[in-house]
Amino acid sequence: MTKLVVAKFGGSAIGIDGISIPLVIDRINDLKKDSKIIAVFSAPLTVQNGKKCSLTDVILEQGRNVEDGTKANLDVIRSCYQKITEFVNSKNKEDCQKSIDLFLKKAEEALDEALVKKEFANEVRSRSLAFSGEILISHVMNYILRSNGIKADAVSYDDWPIITDHNIESTNFLASKSRENLGKIAKLVDENEVVTIGGFIGKTPDGIITTYERGGSDRTAADLG
Repeated sequence: MTKLVVAKFGGSAIGIDGISIPLVIDRINDLKKDSKIIAVFSAPLTVQNGKKCSLTDVILEQGRNVEDGTKANLDVIRSCYQKITEFVNSKNKEDCQKSIDLFLKKAEEALDEALVKKEFANEVRSRSLAFSGEILISHVMNYILRSNGIKADAVSYDDWPIITDHNIESTNFLASKSRENLGKIAKLVDENEVVTIGGFIGKTPDGIITTYERGGSDRTAADLG
């Protein structure tokens, strides 16, 4: 029976603007010598106004801005991902950029909804965080791993295995519902050396994006384990 390891890589492991990604690749190459891997990723770190922060913090600040009537600006987040794509080779660069553009558009749409409502909460908040942070970095890391000769794939949100209740901003894991939804990720594990997934993010049985509390990527890793 093939051994399976669930490995969590937080923002500090990825480093500011992805500077430590080579170390992540080394760690994954070491682990996959005798195991399949589910790699759980947190939102990356960047520098804003001279201070290190998570992209989660950047989005939360933008959320406060839209509540005050100021349109969101994702330039800091775009810049972070552009630096991270330096680890993507030419073969995978175009597809990686398409993923970045797609997910950041979804994050912007959620923030625009919050601007209209002047409320950054619940599903709008969770969509903004997921599509700019954990879900997006899991797809970008998939392309980085492929660029380094690793057979990898990312879990799509349609196939999300972490099923939760409707407590949107501080959600609770539903173990039995999640077990019913493991087929797709099990297939990905069978077909690849590494499967990437965003931490912190859940999905209700009827498809609403949810988030754990801060530090939720650790819970995702535990839930998948």
